[in-house]
Amino acid sequence: MLRGVVAVFLGAVAMSTLDNPWCAIPAGVCATFLAIGAITGWCPPDLFSRAATTTAPNVLGYPEARRDLLG
Repeated sequence: MLRGVVAVFLGAVAMSTLDNPWCAIPAGVCATFLAIGAITGWCPPDLFSRAATTTAPNVLGYPEARRDLLG
């Protein structure tokens, strides 16, 4: 819900600053991403997360259960 409210606010900022493209374009892009996230639940920073890789067993023979701490 908060993403939707912020997306509407940023969309209004982008529309009100159309005479300054250096401000309107980033605000419009951010508003678009926030609206997509509000509707679908998808988060744009997920594009930058690394895929989990399998690791070799440690010295005791057990595979290590590594995972992303932020995800």
